Amino acid sequence: MRNLSAILAHVASVDLVPWTLQRQPCWQESPLYNLAFQTSLDASQTYAFCAEFFSPLGQVQAKPRDIYEPLTHNPVCTPHLSGIDDTLCVYTHATFAGGRGISIVTTPRLARQFAVLPAFLEQSIHAARNINTPTNVYRATEIPGKGIGMLATRPLAFGDVVTSHTPALIAYLEAELSTLDRETLWRTAISQLPPTLQENFLSLATVYGDERVRVQDIVKANTFQILLGGANHLAVWPETSRLNHACAPNAQYVVDADMLTHTVRVTRPIAEGEEITISYTSPLEETDVRRQHLQQGFHFMCTCKRCADPRSDVTLERIRILEKKLNDWSSASSSGSVDMAEELLSLYRREGLEGFMDMPYGFAALAYSAVGDRQKALSYAENAQEAIQMKDGVWTENWKMWEGFKGDLEGHWSWRRRRE
Repeated sequence: MRNLSAILAHVASVDLVPWTLQRQPCWQESPLYNLAFQTSLDASQTYAFCAEFFSPLGQVQAKPRDIYEPLTHNPVCTPHLSGIDDTLCVYTHATFAGGRGISIVTTPRLARQFAVLPAFLEQSIHAARNINTPTNVYRATEIPGKGIGMLATRPLAFGDVVTSHTPALIAYLEAELSTLDRETLWRTAISQLPPTLQENFLSLATVYGDERVRVQDIVKANTFQILLGGANHLAVWPETSRLNHACAPNAQYVVDADMLTHTVRVTRPIAEGEEITISYTSPLEETDVRRQHLQQGFHFMCTCKRCADPRSDVTLERIRILEKKLNDWSSASSSGSVDMAEELLSLYRREGLEGFMDMPYGFAALAYSAVGDRQKALSYAENAQEAIQMKDGVWTENWKMWEGFKGDLEGHWSWRRRRE
């Protein structure tokens, strides 16, 4: 089997058939044309597909001059795009992650960086880490007023894994292609996936319900962003997409760019039959800001308990005041204290923000270090690391910072920095 890096390096030099996508004026414009990140079309564009779903649409096809193992399909590419100074290609590996499959729409240059990720180099790594393995802790079902959601099938405890999967689709975030050309390319990517994953993707919710741009509509409703090779990509994990939003969620997710995985863990006890939720926006923003983001990005008005409670914004203001004082190290007599740190922790919990506790735990660790309380400083540093692992990952600088803090507490700049 040929090395994937060498294969993808070769793709940039393959001959390309001219771009021959045919357009016919058969429908009015799609609502997606108005979304800046989805399209570069002028709002007056009125062309759309006159074809069956997944029918041949004349994509630019790389000529089969080579065997693209372990890729299971020859790359499908656009012509050179001046805005990104490169082409965009579909790379499908239908046997990726033990046969789950994956399609990636990106540039040949970035594809070479994908090829050296552990996710591709270590064939059995996903199975060894129970990635793409059913957890059987939830069932997807209709939730009144919310569409499909996830209900716990048994009591869940802090840290329990809800889902951990690789994506079906990863797509370079661009505004170079027209809506129609992007739909052609992305439909090709989905059509080349194994049947089960393809079906899971196509069963996901949409924003507009527009069949002409169905794949983009699904991506719009279910995407997460992931930074790969220094470039933003959109990614869809079908299983995770069943999780509904809450401004006080009981679960948190982390994306591992090396493993191409999205893992969701429980952040506070969940009862059997209770809905499992994540946050689609920053829960530390004021109610109006959260609602505006959710309305613009996901087309629903949040009516959760936090959004309906005017005291929530008052609490958020108190949180900001406490964080500002705890972050004031201008003198040994600055007003930050362990009492303030404990109050901050209690306010986060009261707001249902257990999945975002890395900051308050960190402030608590520093506050107790500043008064020489080694036991509590180390305990809260552990808590901060645990919160970072669930939200950002152990590979981040913040996680490593607390590792150094624990390794040499007395040598840390905060040690006995404040008077009790």
